[in-house]
Amino acid sequence: MKDLLITIAIPAYNNEKSIQKTIDSCLAQDTDINYEILIVDDASSDSTPEILAQYNDEKIRVVTLDERIPLIANHNVCFKNALGKYVVFCHADDTLEDHTIETFANKLKTRNYPKKYIVWGHSMFRDFSYKAIEQANFTYNEITVGEYAPLMFLYGGLSPTGTCYSRESFLKMGGFLKVDMNSSPSDMTTMIYLAMNGFRFEMIDEMILNRTAASTALQEAGEDRYLDELDDAFKYLIKQVDQQSISKLISMSAQQKIKPFYFYHAVIQDGYHKKQIKTIIMREIIKKPLLLRTLLIRKLIKRLYS
Repeated sequence: MKDLLITIAIPAYNNEKSIQKTIDSCLAQDTDINYEILIVDDASSDSTPEILAQYNDEKIRVVTLDERIPLIANHNVCFKNALGKYVVFCHADDTLEDHTIETFANKLKTRNYPKKYIVWGHSMFRDFSYKAIEQANFTYNEITVGEYAPLMFLYGGLSPTGTCYSRESFLKMGGFLKVDMNSSPSDMTTMIYLAMNGFRFEMIDEMILNRTAASTALQEAGEDRYLDELDDAFKYLIKQVDQQSISKLISMSAQQKIKPFYFYHAVIQDGYHKKQIKTIIMREIIKKPLLLRTLLIRKLIKRLYS
């Protein structure tokens, strides 16, 4: 396909119960925009391959992997195989609204088809707006770029599903950062890294995605597991950037009304920034003594003084 604007990418693994609804929602887009649907099957062992074989639509391409790879690595395979200038992910247990591609295409046109650009909208369940708008205090329908842009992602990851990326720019940055644990939030650390390197971000005030089958990382694994996964992801971000950049990010976060405590816990794993974060935490506890009752703060203090 030539001059393809958008690829809808579906990373899949053993999604026999949901992938048909996912694909059908991608085929049902109410738009005249030329787009493709790329499905990367991560060596599924259930009936997912048989379901995929039932489709005979020129929009659909299937890439089948011989051996399993980590989930975030599958997203990078999607980027490398996509033909569109922009990639919109839809996980194989989610569904797109019928206007999703039209909405993104109109936004991309308005922004003059930008490079180093990531845009997303609302989702039903696990909506990023609370983190970006309420916690990080950013604004809908405005581009966020520059030194304060990473603050948006200190409160949690921007899930790839329902998000549109400029493909070439993303690949030039190396794709999603490596992780060792399958559920580690590379979507958090990668966005911080991209923001540090001049990427532009925008959240549009429009429903894009239905995530009724999704649940939060804390619900899935519990807080101890989630903290381990954060450590895993931030281990690679810390290797990727210099300590001064992390220190600057911590300093800027201290001005935020809501402090990113999970970020603080993960970023001090190497001990380098303990003194800087101790000052922030002690000030917060003096202002809000009840913070000491929370498990996360107790774990954070233990790490700070160990």
